Order: sequence, then C-alpha cells, then structure tokens
Amino acid sequence: MFPTHIRYSALASAFNISSLIAGLTPTLAAWLMKTTNNLCMLAYYLMVVAVIGLITVIYMKEKANKPLRGTTSAASGLEEAREILQEHHDNIEQKIEDIDEEIARLEVKCKNMVQKHLDINE
Repeated sequence: MFPTHIRYSALASAFNISSLIAGLTPTLAAWLMKTTNNLCMLAYYLMVVAVIGLITVIYMKEKANKPLRGTTSAASGLEEAREILQEHHDNIEQKIEDIDEEIARLEVKCKNMVQKHLDINE
C-alpha cells in the first residue's frame, strides 16, 4: 500500500490514529447515550463503524504475494539477477546525480543564509 521508504511511518501513524479512535469509543458512547437518552445509541454507533470497516475492506486491494513498491525484486535465476543488477546500477548513477544536485543547491542556500546573517550583524 505504501512505498518502502514511508511504510513504517504510515503504519505507525495508522496504528496511533486507530488507538486514539478506539480509546475515545467509551467516552463517545457515553456522551451519545447521555445526550440522546437512548440506550440503543451504542448499537447505532457500532453499526456505523462496522459499515466504515466494510467499505474499507471492499475497496482495499489485496497485496498478498506481490512485490511491494520500492523494494528490490528477488531473482529467480542468474539471468534475471543480472538484469536486476544492471537496472539498479543504472538507477544508482541517476540517484547519485540527484544527490549531487541537491548538495550543490543546499550549499548555495547555506552560503546565502550565512551571508544574510553576517549582513544583519554588521
């Protein structure tokens, strides 16, 4: 569902949000029953949550036995391993160029910030 480089952050965020919602359920249920004076309000609340879960399950795509986005595929043979290695070699060169460009951009930004700081202090 998420690319490799953000998967763990997304999983942690989803877990924390779920914990927050689950932790608020008793308080919300008590508040709903008190304000409506209807003891069945908890059942209505649970039905709404169940429908949300059902809709999520229906529209969520199955990811079992499929490679995750951003991960390296495992080769089934020597020729496929060579192809994967060549592909990663080509990508590494592009990534190095991108990193070099980012470093150059940040160095210029740093020099500008230092110059501004020196101008302010004079």
